[in-house]
Amino acid sequence: MPSDEPRSRRKVLQLGSAVAATAFIAGCGGPGDENGEEPGNGNGVEPENGAEPGNGNGENGDPEANGEPENGEENGNGNDDNGENDENGENGDAIDPDDEIMLGGETQAWMGQEPESIADEENPTLTLEEGESYEITWENLDGVGHNIEIRDDDDEVVDDYETEIIDEEGETQTLEVDEVTDEMAAYVCEPHEGTMHGDIEVE
Repeated sequence: MPSDEPRSRRKVLQLGSAVAATAFIAGCGGPGDENGEEPGNGNGVEPENGAEPGNGNGENGDPEANGEPENGEENGNGNDDNGENDENGENGDAIDPDDEIMLGGETQAWMGQEPESIADEENPTLTLEEGESYEITWENLDGVGHNIEIRDDDDEVVDDYETEIIDEEGETQTLEVDEVTDEMAAYVCEPHEGTMHGDIEVE
């Protein structure tokens, strides 16, 4: 009988150990599965993170896309603005034949007075319409002798368009141009042609 009791105790201990081992393995398997699930979730999060960068790229793409049209629109507006400036330039090209051209004569330069497009300019360029007639009136501003002549590219007076020299301050002179021709290149004061010299452009 005594020999049977130790065997029974051994069996009980072995069974207990087996149960404990099974429970331990089952326990390890459980966490292992949970850990397995967690990495699975982690992998699931990684695609989400991947999706976020994807969204970020999409967002970055959108601003870039938006930026490109915006820049394009801005450039387009810039071109439109330039177009408007060109239009303004075209509007100011030729002096209306009905407008009297007024200049001030002084030794340092011809001073533009009228029309407004040449006002306050020194030796302003006179843009005239070919075939039209104009009146150019100037006033002696400094009491020094001046006159006005229209010359060609060879510095020759065109069709006798020149006046006598006057030297009284405040005195005025008018040169009547019957017909503008493409020969006309400049208007000058003969005594002070180095400083009182303006261009004529014919359209």
